Amino acid sequence: MSAADPFRLLRRLASQNLGLKVVALVLAVAAWWFVAGESKVLVSFTIPLEMRNVPRGLTITNKPERQVEVRLSGASSLLSGMRSSEISASVDLTAGRAGRQYFTLDDRVARVPPGVKVQRIYPPSIEVVLDRTDRRPVAVRARIGGGAAVQKRVAKVEIDPPSVEVEALPEEFARMPVLYTEEVVPERTDGAYSGIARVETREPHAKIVGNPNVRVKIEFRK
Repeated sequence: MSAADPFRLLRRLASQNLGLKVVALVLAVAAWWFVAGESKVLVSFTIPLEMRNVPRGLTITNKPERQVEVRLSGASSLLSGMRSSEISASVDLTAGRAGRQYFTLDDRVARVPPGVKVQRIYPPSIEVVLDRTDRRPVAVRARIGGGAAVQKRVAKVEIDPPSVEVEALPEEFARMPVLYTEEVVPERTDGAYSGIARVETREPHAKIVGNPNVRVKIEFRK
């Protein structure tokens, strides 16, 4: 192969589909010209604010703002048909600590489509109070439904597991020495009945760690 052969090969490759390349270049330039020359507009959306990554052993005890107003700027073609579901905002609490603190709301907390810019978020910051929680086992009782006639027939109730692990504020445990299941209505009142029921928590910051369901077995009098 002579020294000129590689250059001839490159020229031949570059000349292939030259028409398609020219058309693609023209379309790209036209698209850029259209977007660059298009008028810019401002729009506002009110969207939910999510609290993410609450540190283990802490819980939010105040009521921080759960909705924010996001003002966006961009080409009118991008913003004219935009819906609030295309935007999201969240605060990362990974670095949160026990006590009262403030988190800044800026363009870093919002996710918007490409080509759209966040101009402002209102409020510009939120207050979050985090308090420490404990984890303890709490006994479970079954709430039997069906009226007095059914309850009189109950001879024995077994729950498996008999307790669940609960995470809550220390003072909340004093108000819930036991937890109750959702109402269990037996399909029959002879022999035995067994079913799955969900354990309910009434304290505002209490939550069950792991599976919230237990098996309830009811034995009826003969």
